[in-house]
Amino acid sequence: MANTEGRQLSPAQTADRAGTAVRSRLRQWLTDPIAAQTDSVSIGLHPPTERLVAVDPDAARAWVRLWQNYTGPGVVDWEPRRWPSFGTQDVPVRLRLTGVEEICRSAGAGARWQRLRTRRDALAALAAPEDFPAVVAKNVKRWESLSDTDFTRLLATASWLLAHPESGLLIRQLPIEGVDTKWLAAHRGLVDSLVLGATGSTDLGIRTLPSFYEIALLDDAILPGMPRVFAATIDSLAALPVAPSRVVILENREGVHALPPIADTIALHGGGNAVTSMAHFGWLADADVVYWGDLDTHGFVILDRLRRRLPHVRSLLMDPATFHRWTHLAIPEPAPATEAPTILTATEQQALADVRAASLRLEQERIPWTYVLERLAAAGLAPT
Repeated sequence: MANTEGRQLSPAQTADRAGTAVRSRLRQWLTDPIAAQTDSVSIGLHPPTERLVAVDPDAARAWVRLWQNYTGPGVVDWEPRRWPSFGTQDVPVRLRLTGVEEICRSAGAGARWQRLRTRRDALAALAAPEDFPAVVAKNVKRWESLSDTDFTRLLATASWLLAHPESGLLIRQLPIEGVDTKWLAAHRGLVDSLVLGATGSTDLGIRTLPSFYEIALLDDAILPGMPRVFAATIDSLAALPVAPSRVVILENREGVHALPPIADTIALHGGGNAVTSMAHFGWLADADVVYWGDLDTHGFVILDRLRRRLPHVRSLLMDPATFHRWTHLAIPEPAPATEAPTILTATEQQALADVRAASLRLEQERIPWTYVLERLAAAGLAPT
């Protein structure tokens, strides 16, 4: 048992103990308002022993007087102490706080609790599911930190989205004052969490602008009259009336622009895992498809996923020779992919093993362009 002699708590010091209860029980109180009203905290005051009274009787009397004059929240329990040298003395032994209001007031958090309760009630009224109050409480740090203006916008946004689950509107079109794309982007996690708790889905029923991917016509005869480089959605790219002999998919956007003219060839900016959507383009089925990604674990995972959909895809500049030739240009890979590719070639598997062993990533834009052109030619993609 810890020695508490000489550690008498003053009324001010009990605030720290009450504050500990607030921090540990806040979510529970917000989830179950009824239980919050019956919760209690008992704070031992550690009255002085007879020995301490003998050493400093003035300090002991002053401490007792503090609690005699106490007018704060809770109830102070007093008990008699029978000391041979001082007779029977009544001393304060504990402060009992009952209900969330008393506990929070003792911790100096009374105003905070009132604000939290008001906001909790407003959010909990958004939806009927029995477990929705727990969702609200789980997100307390997010919505407590909002300004009054942003909290009002949060309520209005969640309420409107729940009332119009399939609006199909762009964020810009939402009839909520002060809510635009930037506001929703900054608070999307909280909005998603509330909608998920209310409906079981994070689908807000709104539209977002489509992603655009760049395509380079390395042979202008493929689509006469079209710009050499342009951007389009996945669906638009899939519908292009083209039948190239070769397609090069790159992860580096500048590389798409830098590629030289190559007969009957198209280049695509892959955009990471978007390449798996590109695999469904009908005009890739009969083309010689070459994928050039970063020499890192994620690059090989993307290659593996692409090959699952396009078994004939081959890689470019993703081999051990390239990695070791330009290792001095590589940088540490901070978060390697955990997925293990299963359909790489033996050469690609060795390159991946070398990358993992070195914990490095060789980004494709770091490889000198003269070397790239040499390897393009060796792969049957010589400039025209």
